[in-house]
Amino acid sequence: MRFRLFLTAICVGLTMFSGAAQAGHIYLLRGFANVFSTGLDTLQEKLEKRGYTATVHNYLFYDSLAEEAAKLEKEGKGPIIIIGHSLGANDAISMAERMKELKAKVALVVLFGPTEDMKAPSNVARVINYYQSGVTVGKGKGFTGSLSNVNLDSDADINHFNIEKSDRLHSKVIAQIAAIEGKAPAHGEQSAKQSDKSQ
Repeated sequence: MRFRLFLTAICVGLTMFSGAAQAGHIYLLRGFANVFSTGLDTLQEKLEKRGYTATVHNYLFYDSLAEEAAKLEKEGKGPIIIIGHSLGANDAISMAERMKELKAKVALVVLFGPTEDMKAPSNVARVINYYQSGVTVGKGKGFTGSLSNVNLDSDADINHFNIEKSDRLHSKVIAQIAAIEGKAPAHGEQSAKQSDKSQ
């Protein structure tokens, strides 16, 4: 009996250490040529260590990814979160628009350095755009969610080719995801409320 209790305690401890898997799916879309967005791979690793399901993709496949994500969301396996860099940021919005056509919701879209002005579709609850050179996101028809355009032009350490590699921005994004999932951010990370104030 004691041995069985001992094994149970070990199993519970291992589960707590590894972190219980979170619901939903986080899609990360790389930019041009699928090679210039290595910061998204780092962000994926950070998310997976916290128990989230996160996958990195070529931005060109946003349409098929939207169909997969819409299916998950309709089956109650959300929330769906989309994060993109450069051309991948542009197609993060395109992916959300395709999900709107499929009548599926998106909990959060995060853009790192999009290359063109865009509109947030009405099926998205929250959009955060980390931008430079005046490239912003506006409210599309019927959009009633939260929209934040965060201008990083004054940050000398950030440019278009490293914006998605910023540990500071990673911490903010993870805090937003934790808020959606109802999970407290890890020690040293900003809460979503603090993150909003700093933007």
